[in-house]
Amino acid sequence: MYQQIETASNQHIATQTVEDHEATRDRNSYRKVEVFEPPENLDPLWIGVGCVIKVERSGTRGHNPYQSISYYLCSLSSQSRRLAEGIRGHWLIENSLHWVKDVIYEEDISPQKAGLAPRNLSLLKTWVLTLLRTHGFDSIKAAISEMSHNLGYILTFCT
Repeated sequence: MYQQIETASNQHIATQTVEDHEATRDRNSYRKVEVFEPPENLDPLWIGVGCVIKVERSGTRGHNPYQSISYYLCSLSSQSRRLAEGIRGHWLIENSLHWVKDVIYEEDISPQKAGLAPRNLSLLKTWVLTLLRTHGFDSIKAAISEMSHNLGYILTFCT
């Protein structure tokens, strides 16, 4: 099936294409999402497939290049506007969570590398981001600056 989908996506024109480029201090990411009609000869067990989504990712992390192609089956029509909105929404989450954790919290260069410490710290940072956004802060940097010396205000978040 993978070969069928790969061949079809390389031989047909996409019904929708969304591209995104992001450059941060040590990361350069490029994403291209294309939506295709499902292959006509797709296995009948896959009844209800509305489209095939191809996601190409490439770029560099530090000085290390990466590249990948993934395929997804979706029940929505290849013409659906919700596809592009969903894809952009996913990138919004990616950019508003992972970017903040990488750049503001410097998670990628954290000295905690062993055992469960990285995972536990990541969960704690995500929880703090959720608290800040729940309390109306769009800019995490501004929130940290505003609250850094106000323990009383910080404690009101936990009650």
